Amino acid sequence: MMAFLLWVKNSVDCPHAFVRIELMQVESSSEEHKVRWGSFWSLVLIQAMNSLNEKGVQFLLVALGIWLMDEAQYVLSILIVLPFVLFSPLSGWLSDSYCKTRVLQSMVLLQVLVLIGMTVGFFTHQLWLAMGSFTVFCVQATLFSPAKKGLVKDMVGTKNIGFASGVLEVSSMLALLVGQIGALFIVYYLLSLWGDDYGWEAAAWPTLFCCGSALLVFFLSLSIPRYEPKGKREFSWRLLWQHFIQIRSLLENKILLRCQVGIGFFWFLGGTMMLLVLQIAGDANEMTLQERDFMSVLGQQKDSALLLAWLSLGSIMGGLTAAVLCAKRIRMWVTHWGGVFLVIGCFVLACCDMNDVAFLPALVLCGFMASGFLVPLNARLQDSAAEDRRGDVIAASNLVDCFLGMMAVLLQKSLNLLGASTQMQCAILGVLSLIVTVYLWRNMRH
Repeated sequence: MMAFLLWVKNSVDCPHAFVRIELMQVESSSEEHKVRWGSFWSLVLIQAMNSLNEKGVQFLLVALGIWLMDEAQYVLSILIVLPFVLFSPLSGWLSDSYCKTRVLQSMVLLQVLVLIGMTVGFFTHQLWLAMGSFTVFCVQATLFSPAKKGLVKDMVGTKNIGFASGVLEVSSMLALLVGQIGALFIVYYLLSLWGDDYGWEAAAWPTLFCCGSALLVFFLSLSIPRYEPKGKREFSWRLLWQHFIQIRSLLENKILLRCQVGIGFFWFLGGTMMLLVLQIAGDANEMTLQERDFMSVLGQQKDSALLLAWLSLGSIMGGLTAAVLCAKRIRMWVTHWGGVFLVIGCFVLACCDMNDVAFLPALVLCGFMASGFLVPLNARLQDSAAEDRRGDVIAASNLVDCFLGMMAVLLQKSLNLLGASTQMQCAILGVLSLIVTVYLWRNMRH
């Protein structure tokens, strides 16, 4: 509409206004030819395999920690979040200042090297080498994220970014789910088959398989087209501590700020809900860990992951539905109604326990609506960011999400210490969901 009004204004001074229309049509036609769906689907596969390998080796380490009578999951949780906090400004600058395709290819190659290090560590029984390699893997994920998300708009343009962004999120969720559950099931199966003395081997062979798949993904990444970087900022060592300056880029733009409120709340809600689900599963399957029966503990972890799979299944279906609804255009009403039904799902969970018939459907509903709530917000954030600062905006968003993820852990632990039941915690999440939904409905109606 704005372009049309400008053309009408200019046509007063230019009697040959039809030339402008013809030029606009040529530009629109050329824009359509720039859409690279083949490259986009390759990107989806690349980032899905990156997520699957990261989550897979993380839970192989969790399973090995159980076998070694060591609770490694807490250390691993810190290792995953810490690089996003430390290197967020650097990752944004890298994605804006260099070819995103080159950054992505370098990170995929680094993943191969990291997995080789982990495989060697497992086969030689060197836990320090495996843990050190996984730490590098977490840094790789930090630098990988802005590059892969930043490439989406370059490949498909504004018109298709709603669908493409949704598909990218869903494929990542699916890969994380398969990696988490698959790792626990594989270790549980191999130890049942080989015996209790083969914990290192049960972790090493799946990691070797991940290493081979990562190598194939690296060759696939070589087919991704290159796009010229738009950023012109020079490197400075101050990038290592400019976190608040980076976050300010979100706060100064109203659209980015409102999108980030919703996106950040999704990850806050997701972190809290995941801990709640694990707590519900643990309460339903209490065990005496003093016996140190690692196969029983591993079995409990496996069963907890299955319950979490219901929540993830809803998220995957909701993300796909939102992606289809946002094809050809970002539709914010998907976020608004997703928030409304998310509130309903949280209050249904607050009124039942694990054995009730409504529990699993309510869990799936929460995952479905939360994911639908997220997709348009992610697309709008990526589309609204300036071309030369898109990577920086995505990295800043990741940084805020990490902080809110840590806040989710603190909230859930605090509520447990205060004696709040899981039903009460679900009710609190329902109230918070209502507040955020009303905020977005009032401020992002158009």
